[in-house]
Amino acid sequence: MKAATFIITALANIGIGFVLFFVLILSLNGFAGDEAVPGLLLFGVWAVLCSLAAAVLSSAGAKYLREKRFFNPWLAALLAIAFFVVAGAAVNFVGVIAAVFLTSAMR
Repeated sequence: MKAATFIITALANIGIGFVLFFVLILSLNGFAGDEAVPGLLLFGVWAVLCSLAAAVLSSAGAKYLREKRFFNPWLAALLAIAFFVVAGAAVNFVGVIAAVFLTSAMR
């Protein structure tokens, strides 16, 4: 169950990261290609690290709910996945904003 929780959360956050990457590209409209590279690299690293952190925390959260709070394993996994996918999406959106600020500052 831990592996499934990890994989589902990681894939969902990576998918959200791809969508937000296109939002970032639209946000960087008007910058030259060389000017936009630092922001794109920042967001790429940010999204990968955020996805891995959310997946690890999701597995740990599901384990905590199963063992300490005596939740059903399926319910614990579902709650952990839902919470950490939403949290990961919010953190990835902050990454988009940080990448736009970095690109604007380096212009």
